Amino acid sequence: MTQRTFGEWLEKEPAHIYNPSSDIASSPSSLAPAPKMGSFLAALRALSPKVMVVTEQESNHNGPTLMERVIEALNFYAALFDCLESTVSRAPIERQKVEKMLFGEEIKNIIACEGGERKERHEKLEKWILRLELAGFGRVPLSYHGMLQAGRLLQTNNYDGYKMKEENGCLVMCWQERPLYSISAWGFRR
Repeated sequence: MTQRTFGEWLEKEPAHIYNPSSDIASSPSSLAPAPKMGSFLAALRALSPKVMVVTEQESNHNGPTLMERVIEALNFYAALFDCLESTVSRAPIERQKVEKMLFGEEIKNIIACEGGERKERHEKLEKWILRLELAGFGRVPLSYHGMLQAGRLLQTNNYDGYKMKEENGCLVMCWQERPLYSISAWGFRR
């Protein structure tokens, strides 16, 4: 078998090979990979990546009920907008575009869409750790130097309120104490 890059794989496979909407919705709390997720992770594994970096919102927008998703979205986006407010004034057109075209569309999709229409299905780090380990990936620790550099960048630029913490060899970016994004590195276990 000749090895393909991920881009080549995406070009050759049908565009719908992995759309989590119809796959994960049926069992958001399940750790066993649903068929499409399983085939997607198997295809990633077949690429034998040396390192794969995964970044994800630290919120469970994949809950089965509307109420769970509303509460998760409210908590996550309230913290996200608070941190934006502390560092970027409301005036720049770029901020307005990000809020409307990115965050606004995400929120609308999380709250208003069901089934195959819902695309935003963020899940927390602990769920991804289990899922990726079951698929044959192993965590690659982030470098101490890199984490130190990121911490210095926050301190140097006086970004009060932003925090970083290490969790299970992964980096979690927080606003105040509220986790916003996780960053983890993975390698193929041979």
